[in-house]
Amino acid sequence: MTNKQQDMINLLDEMYWNANYSSSIDYFSQFINELKKYELAEILAYQAKFPFLYVISFLLSTPLLWMNKSVMDWVVIMSALNPRPKPFKIDIEDAGYIDIPFLCKYMRVNAIELFLQQEIFSNQDKEKILLYSNKVAIFLFMDELDIEFLDGEDWVHLDLIEVAKLNLVSSGRINQFQYTEDELTEYIQKELKAFSILEE
Repeated sequence: MTNKQQDMINLLDEMYWNANYSSSIDYFSQFINELKKYELAEILAYQAKFPFLYVISFLLSTPLLWMNKSVMDWVVIMSALNPRPKPFKIDIEDAGYIDIPFLCKYMRVNAIELFLQQEIFSNQDKEKILLYSNKVAIFLFMDELDIEFLDGEDWVHLDLIEVAKLNLVSSGRINQFQYTEDELTEYIQKELKAFSILEE
């Protein structure tokens, strides 16, 4: 392990252990200059061991770390989070899949489809993503309370997320996440059937 990696781990541990349930932009902003020294992929790979709610609060409080990420940057982040925990052994509190709800629910881009399109991921990796997405499908949609927190004070402003989303979609490499809950479940089931056939 390099000194830089150890410094990152020390920083992320300090942030986590000093945080509380209401940690938001005010809290995380004090660390932003230090955080910018590291790759978001490395940060999230380490933070995967922390609770989901903490990591999602971290992401929604630090837009400077992801506002200008490209689709391929997100593929690198997805890769850093692999291998994933087995989805039938986890609950929605597991941060090992943090990229999927962040991109689908908040950025409103189809991270599931993007993951399935990447040849670098194995069929087993893809099946895990589908099983996880199936398990948390109802949580991949924003409600009024979620939107209320996207006010630029608690978490990043919804307008900034919209700008980041349009930048990703305009590349032509990722689609918007435009399902109803029923349509999403149907899509996931269809893809899971395709993977069952591949495994036979």
